[in-house]
Amino acid sequence: MESQGTKSKQQDFNMRRRNKHTRRRFKTWHVIVALALFLFVLLHISGNYKLKKRIQALQSRGHPVSLEELDRSYSLPQGARNAADIYLAAFANYKEWDKNAMRDLRKASSPARTESLDDSARKLVEKFLSDNQKTLSLLYQAASIEHCRYPIDFIRAPNKDAPWLDNMQKSSRLLPLDALIQCENRDPGKAIESIRAGLALARSVDGLLLSHRLTHGAVRGRTYRTIERMLNIIPLTDEQLQTLTGWVTASDTSDGFKRAMVAEQCLGLQVLQAPIRDIVSQIGYGKGMFLMLIPWKVLGLCYRDALAFIDLMQKSIDALELPEPEHLKAFDAVQESVGSGRQKGIITNLIWPIFARMFNIDVRCQAHCRVTQAGIAIERYRLAQGRLPQSLEELIPGYMEAVPADPFDGRPLKYRALETGFVVYSIGDDLSDDSGLELGKGERGPKGKPAPWDITFIVER
Repeated sequence: MESQGTKSKQQDFNMRRRNKHTRRRFKTWHVIVALALFLFVLLHISGNYKLKKRIQALQSRGHPVSLEELDRSYSLPQGARNAADIYLAAFANYKEWDKNAMRDLRKASSPARTESLDDSARKLVEKFLSDNQKTLSLLYQAASIEHCRYPIDFIRAPNKDAPWLDNMQKSSRLLPLDALIQCENRDPGKAIESIRAGLALARSVDGLLLSHRLTHGAVRGRTYRTIERMLNIIPLTDEQLQTLTGWVTASDTSDGFKRAMVAEQCLGLQVLQAPIRDIVSQIGYGKGMFLMLIPWKVLGLCYRDALAFIDLMQKSIDALELPEPEHLKAFDAVQESVGSGRQKGIITNLIWPIFARMFNIDVRCQAHCRVTQAGIAIERYRLAQGRLPQSLEELIPGYMEAVPADPFDGRPLKYRALETGFVVYSIGDDLSDDSGLELGKGERGPKGKPAPWDITFIVER
């Protein structure tokens, strides 16, 4: 009996030890979970608070931070006519030829800058213009309307590609071709109208989104090249040259890239704050992206990325507000910080290469605009004086208020007389003065690298 009692006491003692150990172990686990939950909540509350403060700071700068605000910022003045109504009709009527025919057309319409079209090339161009006469007429009509708002639904479908944008790019080819025929007809008045229409078309997509800036830059560049060809093959009066100067100068005064960056900042914030399913539907990549974004949201990394995104965009926008060429240096500094990893954030590293490329294209277009301004001023001088100026400074003050600055280095544009004519140029992206060397087609430098070239405006007569 005594032995059984002792055994029972020992069993009770062991059971109490196990229960005590279990309770202790349960309490330790409970503390760990509670601490994790506390840190989780703290992280989200802190991240959300910081993000709201940064968004308030953006609002104080007048930047849209919601899709509704962005939509209101892209609006027509009350009672204003909308050129987009006519442009959209023009794009809808555009008739594209098949690939082979378009290749023949491009080849036929690209003679040397001082050469005229041969008969077969002229007939081909005239046939294409005839097939697109409705579109061409509407482009000219829309150019006289000041305001334009395309049907972009920033609220319901902010990231949906504009279906009209591709046809805008294609339709814009008609205007240089029409100018080419008018030059062949020795009708500079009508040729100049095509310049006005081309710059108006480019202006219609100025400052929307960065994706639209590609079309904006392409149309502007095509128009500047048309002016260059015009001055090579047809004489213009001083009045006509002054008209061109006014239009080209006006195309250089836009802050469209900055406005596009502000719009992209707003759209980026909406994506970063959206539910995972909405992000996946906009970005794509399906189930894999969905699974990757779950810890990104749960661990609060979305707030870190949103703050990094705002920081990147604000540095970029601030850089655009600096004078030339400091804005280039500041933009390069942002690019270097992203490349070195100092600028954190998954989204930041994904989008920055696109933004940097767009910025370089925009500066290149600006340089093309300025060499065109200077080229027209040189032609005015030659028309009045009967000779070319020895330097661009001779054009001041009669033909220019100042020598335009090269946006790549902030110094005056370069100028050089040729055996026949002249070249005025910007040193371009590589910051190397290549004596006005024109961009060659298909030329390659050492080890397959692009050959050196400048951004030029050349008249050879």
